[in-house]
Amino acid sequence: MFHACKFSRSLFALLMLMVAAPRVLAATPAATPTAEKASPVETTLKIAETDTAIYVGDLHCKSCAKKIARKLYVVKGVVKVRTDVKANVAIVTPQAKKTLHVKALWAAAQKAGFPPLKLVGPTGAFRPDPKTKAPVHVPEQVASKRQ
Repeated sequence: MFHACKFSRSLFALLMLMVAAPRVLAATPAATPTAEKASPVETTLKIAETDTAIYVGDLHCKSCAKKIARKLYVVKGVVKVRTDVKANVAIVTPQAKKTLHVKALWAAAQKAGFPPLKLVGPTGAFRPDPKTKAPVHVPEQVASKRQ
């Protein structure tokens, strides 16, 4: 599947490299072996007990976030959808005193082109089955804690 944002990001990076590389190479001294790598930023999501978090693999821009949100709003009982592009997650809020159907949320994310890697909600945690890609309930000992 072709994503326009991947292409534009690659094109932008190539242009920036062509423009900035000569200046950077002339201005920076040789790299030293003691240089430390930056540690990845860990994000902690705070979601309500009734909300469901759907983690996907490649949610990298606003248009991708809008695409998955549009599909999730179609699911019966969904009131609100928030996305966090950096954390690759969509957070779905249900109607009051309602529980969302896991398979419906899972199918909506897949239909948007973002196969879920993990879904965590009030009914538990789910991961994709290796063969069928359908949601499979993860036992409580293995499931990650909600924060």
